[in-house]
Amino acid sequence: MFNGVDALAAPGASGNPEVPGLGFRYDTDPRWPHPNPTGLEGVMEGYCPPHHPDMRDAVEALCLRNGGPFHPDTPGPWKDSRKVRSAARVHDERFKECVALQARYIYDTFGKFPGTVPSMLLIMYLQAHHPDLDFYDTFYRSGAYLRTHRAQGGLACRGRSRK
Repeated sequence: MFNGVDALAAPGASGNPEVPGLGFRYDTDPRWPHPNPTGLEGVMEGYCPPHHPDMRDAVEALCLRNGGPFHPDTPGPWKDSRKVRSAARVHDERFKECVALQARYIYDTFGKFPGTVPSMLLIMYLQAHHPDLDFYDTFYRSGAYLRTHRAQGGLACRGRSRK
């Protein structure tokens, strides 16, 4: 992807002390082609060691984050977030153990998680499209799309122009 941003320098993992970036913690390992940024302590921490003692703890922390992703009181972009979140099946212990086992295998094999890309990666991108504003107006709260989308008229999924 062409974007002009050094994905390692921005978080601070360039290895060059003159380019501190955002000051993220990063580690190096002879097995890795690049430093691995894992997070900024107390601000934005990856769900992996060293921010968690092991991958099982990281999986549990992710499932509990903000009351859990499916907790009815966890905020969301939908008009009826309680209904949307309550409709999802909550992760049970068997599922979490399965995910943790796979994550532990990846961590043990590659020395980091995820195994083949940095734990935290900054990639800039632009998505240009014509959203179906009726859909967003029906299911999402105000602010789900930009004023410029409304001004441009959007485009319904069926391909008709929006007035």
